[in-house]
Amino acid sequence: MKLRQFLMSSGLAAVVAFSCTHVFAADAAASATGAVATTGTQAGATKKSIRTANRAFSKTVQKTITKTKGLEDTSITAFGNAKTGAVTLAGQVTSEDQDRLAVDTAKQVHGVTSVTSKLTLRQQGGG
Repeated sequence: MKLRQFLMSSGLAAVVAFSCTHVFAADAAASATGAVATTGTQAGATKKSIRTANRAFSKTVQKTITKTKGLEDTSITAFGNAKTGAVTLAGQVTSEDQDRLAVDTAKQVHGVTSVTSKLTLRQQGGG
């Protein structure tokens, strides 16, 4: 308790607080820069350009899937990462054969390195 009173009365608390703020700000800036460097496709790539590349990549995969015989009438959406080549397929299919066909088709697209299937099996009929 006496130490805190001494710091407050002598004005050292303000000096300590200001010096710590500078260190924390520098650490935060370094962390943010590192995070951008690891998530960007190239140095200086903007979020908008990354999103545009991802959309174009996903659209290419999705077009290939919808043009594949046996998958024309399915509701499959492709989510891709243009930098890593990872693709996730989501939607509904009517058979496990369609699931395998969709994954195999996506793997054949130029730039695709991995495919994750989140496809669900839609039951025929209903009631």
